Amino acid sequence: MRVHIKKGLNLRSGSIPDNTISAIKQARTCALLGRDYPGSRLQVVADEGTPVKAGEPVLCDRRRPEILFTSPVSGTVTAAHRGARRKLISLEITSDGKGDSIQFDIPASLDHDNIQRLMLQSGLWATLRSRPFGHIPTPGRNPKALLVTAIDTQPLAPDPAVIISKYNNEFSCGLKTLCDLGIASVFLCKSVKADLKFDDSCRAEVVEFDGRHPAGLVGTMIHRLCPIGFNNEEVWHMEYQDVISLGHMISTSRPWFERVISLAGPAVKNPRLISVPLGAGIDDITDGELVDISARVISGSVLSGHTAFGHEASLGQRHRQVTAIFNTDSTQSNGSPRTLFNAGIGDEADALIPTTDLDAVAPPGILAVPLLRALLVGDVERARDLGALELVEEDLALLSYTCPSKTDYGPLLRDLLEQMYKEGLSARG
Repeated sequence: MRVHIKKGLNLRSGSIPDNTISAIKQARTCALLGRDYPGSRLQVVADEGTPVKAGEPVLCDRRRPEILFTSPVSGTVTAAHRGARRKLISLEITSDGKGDSIQFDIPASLDHDNIQRLMLQSGLWATLRSRPFGHIPTPGRNPKALLVTAIDTQPLAPDPAVIISKYNNEFSCGLKTLCDLGIASVFLCKSVKADLKFDDSCRAEVVEFDGRHPAGLVGTMIHRLCPIGFNNEEVWHMEYQDVISLGHMISTSRPWFERVISLAGPAVKNPRLISVPLGAGIDDITDGELVDISARVISGSVLSGHTAFGHEASLGQRHRQVTAIFNTDSTQSNGSPRTLFNAGIGDEADALIPTTDLDAVAPPGILAVPLLRALLVGDVERARDLGALELVEEDLALLSYTCPSKTDYGPLLRDLLEQMYKEGLSARG
């Protein structure tokens, strides 16, 4: 099956990184960021000063304690940084460089229950996401589909095919394991140009996507393959490097605690692909790599990433790139980072002005201006009826970039999604 996306926009924000994967770049500190897990109430289970191994639990979801979040490195829990109402901003772990990790017991029979148990124990369940809302799915539920995303159209993103080819056995094993979960429909979403190989016994249906960004976003895939209605149905998705980690665990009893990312952008000396530990500190990643040390560094792409600042200066759990751009005024007067969309332009957002450019970059099936107006005024039911249930923040990044009002619509969407979740508005009624 092939899907062509006619709308969208491809941004060029620097030299395309070289596809040769460099050896792992070690990090002195790694962190788990609270912002990466919307809908979860994170509780620290490894206090400051606790020695941990890679794969050992350091956080859990207070409301669903079976969902664990594990350390990506061996070392010591250094600090738990909290914000308003003691909400966890980040949990910092200092690496000891030893690479000690937990070994999990892999049963001979990998049925649904055993796979789910392994994913929960290893922290890999937390790499799954569900739509609507973009939360970690609750174990035991049955989605109508599971999407494995092996395409990335973000500016300067690494080519998934290059990384999958290096870890082909692990990816194939992980994909087969996901199929063995017993979910009704499993889709492998890839680029038309990618030639991916996997186990012939795997029952995943391959879907090829072609076109400009947002062709590689989950919201686009869901709209084309399994639209979300008003009947409380869920669609789950998992990113290709997390599938590699799952396959690595099944094969070796230990998850893969590295990620291959692109280090790119106008302010990077040598744009390329590098391997780093999960949640690696941005300062460690960019050490000696920047043309200008005052450059603005972003975890993720210039469209949907977040500025690496303060206690959030670590690689995001779902980010596969670090982007550095020139910016002489990267903070506001109060010292907090600007959004990606109004930096250096002005502090105040202007009124929404309808333009044809908005429709040209809107996610498929979305009426851009009516949805943005609903977000601006906080009209929850209108936003739901206009397709917000299929979206998360990244799906609106192009609209935020294109809109002359300089408004970042991602946080507005997140606020309305959380309100829908609390009020049970994913079903019509």
